[in-house]
Amino acid sequence: MSSADPAATGAAPALHRVGAAPRRAGTWFGALGLAAAVPVLPLWLFCTDAGLRRTAILVALGCALVCVGGIALFQRAAGGRRPYAEVAVAEFSPATEMGGPGAPEPDGPPSVVPSRRGLQGRSLAWYFGLCTVLVSLFALVMGVSQRSEHMEQIVDAGAEFAKVPIEKVSGVRLHDPSKGHDFYTSTAVVRLAPDAGGAPVTATVHPVTPDRPRAGGTVSVLYAPARPGLGAIAGDEQSLGEVLAGATMTTGRLWIVGGAWAAGIILSVVGVSQRYGFRSFSRLGGTDMAVRGKCLGAGFWQRDSHKEQCLKIVTASSRTAHFLVPVTEDQVPESLKGQHLWLCWDARHGAEDGRATGSTAAALVSDDGWVMHGKLKADDARMMAAEGAPVDKAAAKSGEPGSLRLWDPRSAWPLHIAPSALVLAVVLIGCAALLTLDITGVWRWGIGLAGAVTGLALGWVATNVSSPSNPR
Repeated sequence: MSSADPAATGAAPALHRVGAAPRRAGTWFGALGLAAAVPVLPLWLFCTDAGLRRTAILVALGCALVCVGGIALFQRAAGGRRPYAEVAVAEFSPATEMGGPGAPEPDGPPSVVPSRRGLQGRSLAWYFGLCTVLVSLFALVMGVSQRSEHMEQIVDAGAEFAKVPIEKVSGVRLHDPSKGHDFYTSTAVVRLAPDAGGAPVTATVHPVTPDRPRAGGTVSVLYAPARPGLGAIAGDEQSLGEVLAGATMTTGRLWIVGGAWAAGIILSVVGVSQRYGFRSFSRLGGTDMAVRGKCLGAGFWQRDSHKEQCLKIVTASSRTAHFLVPVTEDQVPESLKGQHLWLCWDARHGAEDGRATGSTAAALVSDDGWVMHGKLKADDARMMAAEGAPVDKAAAKSGEPGSLRLWDPRSAWPLHIAPSALVLAVVLIGCAALLTLDITGVWRWGIGLAGAVTGLALGWVATNVSSPSNPR
């Protein structure tokens, strides 16, 4: 038996599958957007020329903005936004050379199917990009875009570090952090010695010291001996040296940002591993099994409070497998119900570990020529093993892998991305651009918080594009 006849089932005519152009556009826009976002973090952390740093970051953000505009123009030129469900349903349309009434039932599953490397790579790029953007915002908030105007004046006049005497101390406060050493903050009047034996000049500074400051003691400051009238800044080479050299943050904060970025990369890899695993699952062999089944439509696999979207596949012996894939009822055509297809899975994983929550890579191969990658729960894999056969024994000898195509509606994302996602991307770029300016205090943290919320909202909108908008 081949595909169900649409006329017999009363289903609407199949939509035309999205061509190659939107998929190529999605690859290019994704690559350009990622290439524009990634340089912001290293530029902010390691470029010490404030002017060059700001210009380079703004150019990168400008490229990202152009990319967002390009996506909007492409969507408009393609006839406007198409619902994700419409694109997903069209992915099931049969190829002209396969399926249709009278098509013979295949002798067995193919030994070669389209690789899922594209799905893995796109998912990893998305996780990596979102992680980099959020960590970059965090770094932009924690750092300083440039030296203060006061420090800039002192540096231009020939800044030096020196221990200077304290003449008067006021406002002394002891700070007792929960972790670390106690320290004192105060307001001190210090005496600065000018060059060429001029008269000493006093300046007010706000030192942070491990010991209680007293009149007659000394404190380290940065000042210009040639122009002591410019005043001074409390601190030594350890606390001010990096800012003086043009860095946006101290070494300690740099390690925090680097650690957060590294953790994000590890989580990205773990996320892709949990979603797809690392195997391309394109060449099937003796460690893979296959069984002939009939699709019952979209549903849910549920155990206790855990629930996942799936397609239900029933075999000749009335065993039902839950093929885990993020599809809903409005994203599959009515003609899919009753279609006969091959369910293939990796028998090396999931079924061997004995864990009820374990899963293994799986693929559906339709007689119409489409291949869908997903996962199969360990208990379903063990149940199907009694009826399935190794692929190398059941595989069709005359199958041509080139006639199969991957079911991958997300690769055409420029067609179905929501306008709200593009608006959020523009707001996010604007927040990052503002943080390159000399904005301090609560305003800087407010902009950073707005950017972080926008970034998380963008991630939610983009990853939930496949939610049913008009369920049947």
